[in-house]
Amino acid sequence: MLTALVLLSMWLLINILFVLIMVPPRKLGPPSGTALLPAQIEKSTAQLDHDEPLSLRHVVISIAMGAFFMLVPPLIALRNELVRVLGRWRGR
Repeated sequence: MLTALVLLSMWLLINILFVLIMVPPRKLGPPSGTALLPAQIEKSTAQLDHDEPLSLRHVVISIAMGAFFMLVPPLIALRNELVRVLGRWRGR
């Protein structure tokens, strides 16, 4: 049961981080009458070797996910140890 809750909470936190940080805000588009028109492709900007500029969003999400995945195992071990110690204390 604990494993299922941990996996569910990890999945939820990753989704929240992705939605809040990685997804850019919506921009106002063209009027609804032209929404289904195909996009125009500019020949000068169509390159295969296009590097995206460094984004603060990517830095924040990578640090947050790294910290989250590094801290989860010690926190689970701490919780298990507390449950064991409190169970022993309660048994006396």
